[in-house]
Amino acid sequence: MKYELKIAHALDTAGSIDLQRLSSISDSLRKIAEGALMLRLKGLSKAKKSFKLEDALRITLTGLEKGSTILCLHSQTFEKTLPSFQTNLFRIAHQQDLPHKTPISLVAESFQAALDNPDESELLDKPLLKELLNFKKSFKSDEEVFSIKNEGSFAGLSLRKSDFKKIQLIEEEIPASEAVLINGRIEELKFSTQKVRILTKEGLVDAFLSEKFDTDKISDWWGKEATVVGTKHYKPGKRFAIEIEQLVEQGGGDSFFSKKPRHENLEEQINRQLKEGKEINPLSLIVGSWPGSETDEEFEASLKELD
Repeated sequence: MKYELKIAHALDTAGSIDLQRLSSISDSLRKIAEGALMLRLKGLSKAKKSFKLEDALRITLTGLEKGSTILCLHSQTFEKTLPSFQTNLFRIAHQQDLPHKTPISLVAESFQAALDNPDESELLDKPLLKELLNFKKSFKSDEEVFSIKNEGSFAGLSLRKSDFKKIQLIEEEIPASEAVLINGRIEELKFSTQKVRILTKEGLVDAFLSEKFDTDKISDWWGKEATVVGTKHYKPGKRFAIEIEQLVEQGGGDSFFSKKPRHENLEEQINRQLKEGKEINPLSLIVGSWPGSETDEEFEASLKELD
């Protein structure tokens, strides 16, 4: 499928491009496309690959045209480059139309999701947002506008340097992945052996199987109580999914981990600590209030009281 990547108001001479910038653009396009593809196939943009993606992610530069600078690109649909891949139906809603998409269309969709409605998108996570941010390095001035369009498969995408401020805020609000233990009943999803739901005392938690987990053994756990050992991956909108690395029988001491894990912001942490009877950090009593009218001796005495 043919595409045009146009750099309007480019600092490069019309119809030309610096090789270093071209390298930055091509590297970024590939990494975004790979992350978006893995997110659809495995549920995580940085999931380990058990198959080769060289052909599927190939984007070819077929020409360079004037009109500022226009890169003529070509990439094939995934139905031609991933014919032997059996989708695990983990994200069935997002896999049904995947055969008709290309690496470039996934790049455009990822940017559009981040700019339009990130809190409700299932196709973004923290690592992919970081890759989107890295594309900013391809800009050489604030006036440049990058746009991608093709023969009608999507409406097109326009990017300005200022757009990355919004993407950065979204990425920074998402906590980093962390190890987690959680108790609950393992719920079967009829259309998938890869996606799992854990029924905890506080509700259902979405989960999926790690590459390390033997998928043949998951059926032994359907409907049973278990302690899940894994990694908690956060998404926009305070959502998350648990990557299951191990399932073990519940022990008496595991009840501490039976609550649905959640991320606390600073205000929530302070409120919880106050309810638990903890005092506010005494440093907050002087931050922003010194220097005042106290003498040096009085201030030194105040510092000693903090010990």
